[in-house]
Amino acid sequence: MNFRFLLPHKLRFVGVFLLISGLVAAYLRFWLGIKPASLTVPVFSVYSTFLETKTFHIITNNISEEIVALLLLIGLLLLNFSKEKSEDELVSSFRYKALFYSVLINSLFLILCTLFIYGFAFVSILMFNMFSQLMIYQIIFRFLIYRNKVKTDGIS
Repeated sequence: MNFRFLLPHKLRFVGVFLLISGLVAAYLRFWLGIKPASLTVPVFSVYSTFLETKTFHIITNNISEEIVALLLLIGLLLLNFSKEKSEDELVSSFRYKALFYSVLINSLFLILCTLFIYGFAFVSILMFNMFSQLMIYQIIFRFLIYRNKVKTDGIS
């Protein structure tokens, strides 16, 4: 399988930077509870439900959660869809395997969560699921690359 629509290799480093920035921002926002007042700004909302439901309205919102989500998503997308230094058929097969197993693992995870997790905890799982597919793909892809490198270095 040939992945023709991959981004240039240089964007991989931008993806790593954005991913690390997103992880740091997520730690600051969600574990330490830091919510800077300077990030409370008016934003255009297509649909919003807080105390009341509003559609196509300007609302005031702290955009720290959105910044974290964008940093993580864009970072993971750039990392996952950037070419390797040497992109060949073996790397393409690793991409295919990683895609297959990440979809399978993520789907099984969601099925189990649907069966055994309820209420707001399930909403938290769905929020995590925005990133889990891309993270699982990256972990499996890097593992396959590493395992191949160890195998070929051990033979030489």
